[in-house]
Order: sequence, then structure tokens, then C-alpha cells
Amino acid sequence: MQTFSRPLSLYRRAALVVFLFLGALGIRAQGVITGKLLDSATGKPLYMATITVFKAADTSMVTYRLSGEEGAFRVPGLSPEVPYRVIITFTGYGVFRREFQLSRSQPALDLGTIPLQTGTTDLDEVLVVAERPPMVIRKDTVEFNANAFKTLPNALVEDLLKKLPGVQVDKQGNIMVNGKRVNRILVDGKNFFGSDPKMASRNLPSNVIDKIQVTDDKDELLERGDDNLNNVGKVINLTFKKGVKKGLFGKAYAGGGGGINGSRFEGGAIANIFRDTLQVSLLGYSNNLNRPGFGWSDLMQTGGLQRNRDVSGGGNNSSNNSNFGSNIMINGINFGGMSRMGGVTTSNGLGFNLNHSPNRKKSFFAQYYFGKVHTDVETDNSTRIFNGDTIITNKSLNNTVLRGNTHTFGVGMNLKPDTLTTITATATYIIGGEENNSVNNQNGINNFLGDLNDGRVLINGDTRNDILRENFSLTRLSATKTGRRISFAQGVVWNRKTTDNYTDARIRYLYPDRFDSLTNQLRTESVPTWFAYAGANYREPLGKKWFLRAGTRYEYEHLKNDVATFDKSGPGYDQRNNELSSMFLRSSNKYLVSTGLEFKHKGLAVTPGLRYQYQQFENNVSYVPEPLIQKQGNVLPELEVTYKKLTVNFSRDVVLPDYYYLLPVRNNTNPYVINIGNAGLLPALRNRVNANLNTFNPKNNLNVWSWGEAYIADNDVVQSITVDESGIQTIKAVNADGSKRIAANFGLNQDIKYKNSFTFSWNVGTWTEYRENKFFYNEAPSIQKRLNSNIWSNLGFNWNDKLEIRPAYSFSYMSVKNTNPRFTPARSFDQTAGTELIIRYIKHVIFDTELRYLNNNAFADPQYRRMFMWNAGVNFTFFEDERAVLRLYANDLLNQTRNTDIIPYQNTVRTTYSNILGQYFLATFTYNLRPAGTKKKVGGGWSLW
Repeated sequence: MQTFSRPLSLYRRAALVVFLFLGALGIRAQGVITGKLLDSATGKPLYMATITVFKAADTSMVTYRLSGEEGAFRVPGLSPEVPYRVIITFTGYGVFRREFQLSRSQPALDLGTIPLQTGTTDLDEVLVVAERPPMVIRKDTVEFNANAFKTLPNALVEDLLKKLPGVQVDKQGNIMVNGKRVNRILVDGKNFFGSDPKMASRNLPSNVIDKIQVTDDKDELLERGDDNLNNVGKVINLTFKKGVKKGLFGKAYAGGGGGINGSRFEGGAIANIFRDTLQVSLLGYSNNLNRPGFGWSDLMQTGGLQRNRDVSGGGNNSSNNSNFGSNIMINGINFGGMSRMGGVTTSNGLGFNLNHSPNRKKSFFAQYYFGKVHTDVETDNSTRIFNGDTIITNKSLNNTVLRGNTHTFGVGMNLKPDTLTTITATATYIIGGEENNSVNNQNGINNFLGDLNDGRVLINGDTRNDILRENFSLTRLSATKTGRRISFAQGVVWNRKTTDNYTDARIRYLYPDRFDSLTNQLRTESVPTWFAYAGANYREPLGKKWFLRAGTRYEYEHLKNDVATFDKSGPGYDQRNNELSSMFLRSSNKYLVSTGLEFKHKGLAVTPGLRYQYQQFENNVSYVPEPLIQKQGNVLPELEVTYKKLTVNFSRDVVLPDYYYLLPVRNNTNPYVINIGNAGLLPALRNRVNANLNTFNPKNNLNVWSWGEAYIADNDVVQSITVDESGIQTIKAVNADGSKRIAANFGLNQDIKYKNSFTFSWNVGTWTEYRENKFFYNEAPSIQKRLNSNIWSNLGFNWNDKLEIRPAYSFSYMSVKNTNPRFTPARSFDQTAGTELIIRYIKHVIFDTELRYLNNNAFADPQYRRMFMWNAGVNFTFFEDERAVLRLYANDLLNQTRNTDIIPYQNTVRTTYSNILGQYFLATFTYNLRPAGTKKKVGGGWSLW
């Protein structure tokens, strides 16, 4: 077993430079002002008030801070002998102003106790635009002033969000606020192309934004039926500048180039027309750069697919991001970007989004997406199976062409007939199809016996999905009693999936007997599914500290899986193979009744509860005369404890196995790996504990967030693997006790502003998971113990937005051990170190580059073990307001990157090499269409130049 022991002197030197640099900043003389804020009437401290310091001469912002829980504040980083103005604001109170100047002999100023008087005038009416604070707390909403955060002339909303304190945006565009995910971005309170935040953050220009409002996702809170804000994500609402609300804006771009693996191109446009109550957006794109046009969460939520995961099993859907592209895969259909196997993908798409809000009580939306993808994949796979000193190695060279088309329709409405009632209704319909043509040359080798087999397998597949989803929810608050609430939710999902797979295989078996095997068959599979649910939740206050909770829910599922296999007879596939054909039917009814008692006192909330769950499900198999009927009634305890920002939950659940584990017919579409289900599988019993913590210290802009989960499950579904003497695998699903999982996610991040020109930021975090589960290999049991840990760290240096440096380091460790001593343990360690550099020193010219070093100790070949990835670009801006940009970009300048993957699992290690975009050069011209009213008058159309 090999481990990584390369010295890290390079990183020690880098750390030393950083500490010396920060130390030099720290020893410079800096002034500070302090004070304490109180309510003038009650004398209570004011928490989260905004203290902003401006230069008195030109009202340019220097820095700002928020007051702590005791009302105290401290604003460091001020220069002596400079006239300043401090402005203190708090929603619902008057504004405090004072001009001051520090000296070198007296660099500290204590403003003492400052009483603020209550006031009803809006802060925007009291303050001139230049004096608006960068951040304001309005009850449960954090509001940022977009003008206070400088971005490039051609910047998008994503670039603006990256500059906000407490906001993190990763390379894939996923947004976190103080460690909580952002579920969606609204535009003036309305959906923008559904629910995917990236649709707004990566398409809307930042210079049309007036304010960014961050609040808790109240809709998710109502869906959960509780009142714990620690359990829900965030929602960002973008408010436009006044001129935008009656204008047209957008962008268009086109680019082309080429490289060692062929030509490259990208093109697209987005147009937004806003007319007070009406918003219309049009989007189109085409590229062969492994970029999907629409985001994963957008398709899963607005596309109506989230519930479908519950019906057809979570393993059918995936989202993947890597160094070489990203992809979205739902029910076997690729919605764009790089395929799940790698390769090069051409993505095309069109989209339409309409929002209409005639008044504050009504909001309607309609959406349509069309996507088309074409992927070419070349993979070199090697799977080693360890059993004592015997190693079976299966090698394959695979060439695959994937073609897919999707249509997505969506409509919905949000109604608020009064201040106490909320009604939401949505309906979506998706049509998707994918063709899969693959050629697989494979052979198996035993390290003692030599060659076991070799063959060639051709698979031509055709998959089609039709998905219809409808959801309705109603929430009603009491007009007479605060805290009383009743909610109702109902939904229906219909899904019809059909798959045709043609397999033409020739396998030559070499051990123990020599013979040839020919397979020419058609396997058809039809899976129509109905799923429906209805439920209600009720909350009743029993006093100031006690609340009663009650809920009920009914779920119905009807799933049919019809598999028919036909052998080739002459020119057609018309000879039915009954041994490989079957019909499986599952009908289930589930009833749940829950109750709980909630106790609240100051920052503590304790909610114990009980759920009674009764479920009856009937499995019918075509060749079994009597159906298998199972009935279960379970009393399931649950407990939630919350103290301020910390929440701990315990729950017990009974989980049905996914239907594809139950199919008792052999699936030999790939003759080398045959899967067979088990109609006798039992439901799993799972006990789970999870905890989450999110805190933000306004004094020093420090965010701490963490999440953890642990569970143990009995009757879990595991694999029983049989490998015969010829190296052919058969995998069957069986039940086993004792599955365990412990996972934790933790992060720290902080933004530090030095004077007005320099900002330093840092963040560190980890994702670590440990699993134990049984499996069987040729009937020999073993417990797999798998540890996967990822740790990352980033630094950020920004000097007056002219120079940005962002060094980063991360590593990943994976270890697999087995209790069966015949199975060799395996582990791998890979790390990535690099930096990003952006220079905006020359007017109208922006240079950006990224250099990363990747090292994976699992590979012996130097070209795969160590590689450098260097990308670089230069941007030239043109015209008024720099609305046009020419970007010259080089990908993989050193031509060293390789797409490799190595995964230890159970007693196997799988290694994959696949084709990638490789080195290429691209020139892209972008033109931003901006409303004239954003900089000049209110309203008034748009300007071309």
C-alpha cells in the first residue's frame, strides 16, 4: 500500500510570506473609533446597527462595521490626519452623523454611549445616495447597497455577490451565505428562469442592481411545517434600479477558436424586457466547451423532478463538476455539459421565462426550455478485483456517442388573498430522450492463470422520459391567535420511462474451457409510475412558551416495470426470451400521523415528537402466482433541540428499497457485469442524528458554519457479488444489518478590510465522510470501512480592484479497508495547489490567469501523477460604459492536463482515463445591452451605443 510523503516546503514558504505580509500590515499605525448604541427610550442595546466611515472631502466609503449584541462597536483601520465622517444607521431609528479627525498622538476616539431615537422615515429618504451604508439589517433581512461594492463595467451579478461579506461563490456558481445554501434568486420578488440561482447570477449584469436582499427561505420553512430557521436555506432578492424597470437589457456573445482536439466555439444571447408588472426573458446558447445551459437545481425544482427522485430512486440523477467541465443527468437523460463519463459535449438550448404580477396579491409565471446535446466519449478503464494474492484485472476501451433532446414546460402562481393566507400552485411537463451508441473492447486477466476472456460489445440504446408534476400548497395563519397556523400540501407525479437496448456481443472465453459466446438481443423496459401525496400540519400555541404540533400525510405509489428481452432471429429481434423477461408491479399505501410538543425559552427550543407510520405494499412478479404483501406499523420517535444558531435532530425512519433493487430478472445488457434484483428485500430501519451550526460575528466579519450527520441502518440494501472462473460478475441485491455513516462539513471564512484600498479574505473548510457497510464476494462476507476526506483553504488579496490574487490549496484522502483479510486495503491521496491573478491596472485592459498544480499519488506514470493546469485570458473593453468586451483566452497552455479518475471500493480499484477538451485558444466578443435609465433619467428605453 502506497502513501504520499512529498515534502511541503513550497507551501511552508508561501505561508511564511503571507504571515510576514500580514505582520507588516499589522504593525502600521492604525486609528480606531469605538462606542456603544442604545435605544433612547428603553436604554436597550441596538444589535446589528451599521457604522459607516466616509472621507469627509468626497464622501467615498472607507470601511464599515456592525454593532455587537451589547450595542458596542469598534471600527479599526483608519488613518491619522484625515477628515472623516461617521454615519450610524439602524432600521426604525434616526441617523447619527459626526465628523472627526484622528491624530498620530491620539489615534483612538471613543464616541461614548450614543442614544438613537426611533423614527418612521425610510433610510433611503433620509440619506443621499453617496451616504447610503453598504449593509443594513431590516428585521430578518440583510440588505446590501450594490453601489458600495465596486465591480468591473462588464461584471455579472455573480461578481457582485463575491464581494459581499459572508457570501461565498464556488467555481460552479453555487452560492452560500454564512454557510447556508442559497435556494433561489428572485428579481424584484419574482422567479427568474425558475429556481436555479445561477440563471440570475451568471446572466444578469451587476450594474443594473440597486440592492441585494438576503433572507431566510420562508417557503421552505412552510414546506417543512416547523419554525426553525436553522433548518432552511437562504433566498436572495435583487432589486433593480428605477430605470431598469421600464427598459430592455441583456447581452449577446460569440466566439471561436481551436486547439489540438479540434475547433471550439460558443455563442448565445439573453434579452430581458421589464415593464412594471411584466418580466419577459429570452435565452439561447450553443457551445462545445462542456458547459450546460441550465443549472441542476433549476431542472430539479422548477422542472418538476425533485419528487421524481423519491419515486424512481436517488441513484438515477446526478450532477457533476470537475476541472474539465460539468454536467446534469436526470433519469438517464443528459441535460447539457460534459457527460457522466467525460468526453467532449456540444450543448444547444433555448429558454423563455415570463413573470406577471398585476398586484402584490398575485404572481404568475410560465417557462419553457429546450436543450440538445451531443457527446463523444473515449474511455480507457481498468478494474482490479483483489482476493488474497489473486488479482483479476478487467480492461476495456470504450467509444460512446450520446445524443439527447429535452423539452421542459412550466407554469405556476403565487396568491396572497390577504395577509394571513398564502397559496402556491405549479405544474411542469418534461419530454426527454437520449440515444447511446457504444463500442466496448474488453478482456479479463488473472495474475496466475493469465487471460480469462476477451470480447467486443456493441450497445445501441434509446431512452425516453415523460414526466408530469403538479403541486399545490396553502398556508393559513390565525387572525385571532398569534402562532396558530394550518397548512395543506398536495402533489401528483406521473413518469413514463421507456428504454430499448440492442446488444451485439462476441466473447471468447479462455478459462477454464475455451468457447465462443454470441449475444444478439433487444431488451425493452417500460416503467410507468404514479405517485401522489396529500398532507396537513397544524400548530397551536398553548401559552407563551408551549406549542402543540400535529400533522398527517398520505402517500400512494403505483409502479410497473415491464422487461421484455428478444433474441435475434434472422433480420429482426422477434424471438422472446422468457428467462430474461418479467413484469414487476408495486403498489404501496403509506399513512403517517405525527404529534409533538414544542417548548421555547429565550434562545432554547426543545421539540420531542412521535410519528406513527403504517404502510402496506404489494409486490407482484409475473412468474410468481401469489403477490408478496407486506404490512408494517411503526412508532417512530423524533427530537429537535435548538439553542440559538445550533440545532440537533434525531429521527427514526422506515425506508422502502428502490424498485430497481427488487427486479428479479437478470439484466445482461453488458454481458461482463450482470445485475439481478431481489423481490424479497425488506424495508430498512434507520436511526439518524444530525446537527448544524451557523454563526456570524459582526465585529470582525467572521463566519463559522458546520453540519454533521450520523446514522445506523438495519436491513440496508447491499451487494452480493459472484465472480466465476471466467471473470464474469453477477451482482444481486440483499439485505444486511449494521450499515453506518458519519459525515461532517465545516468551514470558516472572514473578510478583513485595511483602509479603503486593500482587502484580505480567507476561508478553510472540510468535508469528511466515514461509512461501514457489508458486502459479499463469492458468498464470503466482509465489512467495508471507507473514509473520504476533503480539506480546502483559500486566501484573497484585493488592492483597489486593480490587483487580485487568490492562492488556494486543497487535498483529498480516500481509504478503503475490509474486515476480510483476503481483501487488500487501498488508499489514495491527491492535492491541488494554485493561484488566480487578475490585473486591471491598464484602462480598458483586464488580464486574468490561473495556474494549478495537481498531484495524485495513486498513479505511477508521471504524466498522470503530476500535472500543471495553466489557463490565461486578456479582456479589452470598448464603447461607452465599457459595454463591449473582446476576450482572448487560452486553455491548458502547457498541454499537460489529463482526465483521470481512481476509485477504491469494496475489494476493487477502478481507474479511468477519458478524453477532454485539451489545449485550445478562443476569442469571444460580448456586447451588453443596457437600459439608458440606469445612469441617466428614469425610464426611457435603451441605448445601443
